[in-house]
Amino acid sequence: MSHRDVIVIGAGLAGLRCADDLVTAGREPLVLEARPRVGGRVWSHRFADGQWAERGAEFVDRAHREVLALAAALGLELCDVPSGRDDGRRLLDMGGRSAPFALHHTLAPDLARFDAAMAELAALVDIDDPAGPRSAALDDRPLSALVESLGLSLVARVVVGRDIRTEYMLGPDEISQLMAAWMTALHLRSEEGFEGHRIVGGNDQLATGLAARLGDRVRLDTAVAIVEPDDGAVVLRSGERLTADHLVATVPLPVLGRMWNDIPPELSRPGYGIGGKVSVQFGRRVWLDDGRDGSVRTERAWGELWETTDGQAGDAGVMTALLSSNDGAALMSLPDIGDRVVAEIERIFPGSKGLARDRVITDWTDDEFALGAYVTFGLGQLLPAWPLLRRPHGRMVLAGEHTDEWCGYMEGALRSGARAARTILAAAGA
Repeated sequence: MSHRDVIVIGAGLAGLRCADDLVTAGREPLVLEARPRVGGRVWSHRFADGQWAERGAEFVDRAHREVLALAAALGLELCDVPSGRDDGRRLLDMGGRSAPFALHHTLAPDLARFDAAMAELAALVDIDDPAGPRSAALDDRPLSALVESLGLSLVARVVVGRDIRTEYMLGPDEISQLMAAWMTALHLRSEEGFEGHRIVGGNDQLATGLAARLGDRVRLDTAVAIVEPDDGAVVLRSGERLTADHLVATVPLPVLGRMWNDIPPELSRPGYGIGGKVSVQFGRRVWLDDGRDGSVRTERAWGELWETTDGQAGDAGVMTALLSSNDGAALMSLPDIGDRVVAEIERIFPGSKGLARDRVITDWTDDEFALGAYVTFGLGQLLPAWPLLRRPHGRMVLAGEHTDEWCGYMEGALRSGARAARTILAAAGA
């Protein structure tokens, strides 16, 4: 048995940021990571020609101060995300036909009504305290009730439904209005910078950059089987037992629930988005031939499509399909999902199939170290969980995107790691 100062479970952005801050303060953390790589759900794929695509977290907002600061400290560049913003160049796929958003003349007023309703909902919550006094009435109401009350047209319901599933990875009946209000308030804070940037070369450089500073304090291929918060102990799958003055658990709640036998029920209930991504590189960007930007929303199970390589050099281009919610997750599980996505892209952009190259398939629901995309609080889940996510449990504190106001984002992961480090340092009087 070995005793440590601090043991951090998980080498995603939350765990790495926590460990980095602790080292800066003179502490000696040990980071245990089950995977053979760092980054967790921040995972970039590099193609042979140097292009890249994100298998997990992809976009950076203007308001993501921690991400922007870390990128600058590591000397990383950002690029803009222009696609999906021009209604004349993005497509809506319905009934087997694709047409520019701009041709659906009744769509804009309905979408404006939905946006206005969401802004009114967002005004009811405090961004920095989602469990505040005005939140109780929203926690038990499904987002679907608000959508249904607006009397939207069929086309608008398809677009709104797809946007919700893309944002939360679950359907509107599985999302509380409190969750939706909270996230909308955050997006409004970002203004025009919402999902406006990517990191040149891949987002996982944030993780590898932090890990490089930590050196051999990060132990890969080391899965934790059991956590014992009261004793400050972990048992590895190998059978080795380690103890520490402090534990920091950064893994997603469904994964933590498998390790922590006495996890409070309030922490075992929060929902997680389901599904994943299929990215395909094509030898030429056929979608540009017709003046399209590659952005497509559909009523079909594959969900939403966009070009991941807009702004990247070369004739080739990568299209990414986000398969979300129950229908998307079911489709994602099929063994020929890569070919199915290529066939759908060929239907919308004829001539692309013969140019299809590598297919990159990432199913976060079926990943044993994730068990979902990111937290999406359902009915009656956020208010009971929030105080337990933020307080110590014995010698253990929690971190990860699910514990932060910016839940679901790299920003939330980094912020939570910094908060966990501050909690440990404060306990020691540092």
